[in-house]
Amino acid sequence: MRRRFLPLLAFLLLSIASPALAAESSAARVGQQVPEFSLNGLDGQPVSFRKDIRGKAPLTVIFFMTTACSACLEEIREIHDFVSKHRGKVEALAVAVDLRGAQTVGPYQQSNRFRVKYLLDPKFSLPRVFGFHYTPSLVVADAGGVILHKKGGYAPNERVSEILRTFIR
Repeated sequence: MRRRFLPLLAFLLLSIASPALAAESSAARVGQQVPEFSLNGLDGQPVSFRKDIRGKAPLTVIFFMTTACSACLEEIREIHDFVSKHRGKVEALAVAVDLRGAQTVGPYQQSNRFRVKYLLDPKFSLPRVFGFHYTPSLVVADAGGVILHKKGGYAPNERVSEILRTFIR
């Protein structure tokens, strides 16, 4: 009985793990182009990476966040301060993955007034393209849309501003 069960168990485990492994291997990597995406902004208008973002500044930060995440708040403050100090050199996008979309993100934006463009992704589809499964996460890209850096998750000793500073000329 046990001998027949082990191959079945191995098959089931592989079939569960395979899609996750395949998704990881197909995630956008450092050195590759940021995949084209289009998400709605807080105003409901679609924003396309290639048409509306790529090339606008020497550096683009794509920050994945939720409004209820305290680590996200800490990192978006750092991004805001960095963008304020390096005007014209950095374009910052905050991709909010809150399930209630603009209903939640709108008041957050109004109360915080961070220098970022908010995009809505309540289905968490764009973070998965980069291989992220949680917030906060971020992608740094150059003016040509090439991914320079990816950071998934929060590490208290890893400052976002220090990461960004390495790419500013």
